[in-house]
Amino acid sequence: MNENFNVLNLPDEMLHMTLMDGQAKVLLCRTTAMARKAAEIHAPSSTALAALSRTMTATAMLGVMMKDDEASVTVTVAGDGPIGKITAVAHGGRVKVSAHHPEVDLPLKKDGHLDVGGLVGHHGRLTVIKDLGLKEPYIGQSPLVSGELGEDFAQYFTVSEQQPSLVALGCLVHDRYCLSAGGVLVQAMPGCSEELLQQLELRSVFFTAISREVADVPLEDLAKAWFDGLDMKILSQEPVSYQCDCSREKMEKALIAMGRDELKQLIDEDGKAELTCHFCRTAHQFSRDDLLALLERASR
Repeated sequence: MNENFNVLNLPDEMLHMTLMDGQAKVLLCRTTAMARKAAEIHAPSSTALAALSRTMTATAMLGVMMKDDEASVTVTVAGDGPIGKITAVAHGGRVKVSAHHPEVDLPLKKDGHLDVGGLVGHHGRLTVIKDLGLKEPYIGQSPLVSGELGEDFAQYFTVSEQQPSLVALGCLVHDRYCLSAGGVLVQAMPGCSEELLQQLELRSVFFTAISREVADVPLEDLAKAWFDGLDMKILSQEPVSYQCDCSREKMEKALIAMGRDELKQLIDEDGKAELTCHFCRTAHQFSRDDLLALLERASR
């Protein structure tokens, strides 16, 4: 680890901005505490932590863009790499994440960077499900480009939502500990001028080390420096965090959803049950009496 790197505890938050009177919109976020919480829960390898963090950061952006805390967005990254499927869910800026095999790791790439693409896989699919509380959720999909996730989410926005986008996601990890994490999303709106597009392309170099940039500088200061001269306006500034909304009530519904026959079999064979949440690792215990009460409810 670079001894000159400052490990600060600036708050996790999301800035929502527009450029040139709405010709482009920008989301800029710091997600360091979210990544550290994910590491505490899932005990991932260094490379897996980077993959989980990048997925959470992009999912938080999607959640904030929905502008409704009751709406939810579920992102699954299903690649052919050893980590297996990654799933993240957001309600606004509240995000949770899980992976099939967070413990697996790969050697560093030749350039010394974590091999997130190799861990996730270079082939597969990114799926986004947006539930707005309507009859049918919106489902969008796009093939993975590299598995590094920044390019993959940019591909999703461009292909599935027809919104040309630049996405940079980063998580600086040392020995399975997140030093800093964050991301930026820049989207050109319909009618965006060629001049602004050229400026954004020129300034995209600022985003290549996004995790280091957000480590010790307030997001507002970064945004002012990066988008100087582009009539930047901050629309909102809000917290983002790792939060799981699991509950005993939800676990009870899952058991009831098994159906009478399977629930009765569970009572007869085991006499108890333990359900563990994939997102927060909380274990919910159900005694024989608890299961009998649920069986009675399932009979109604």
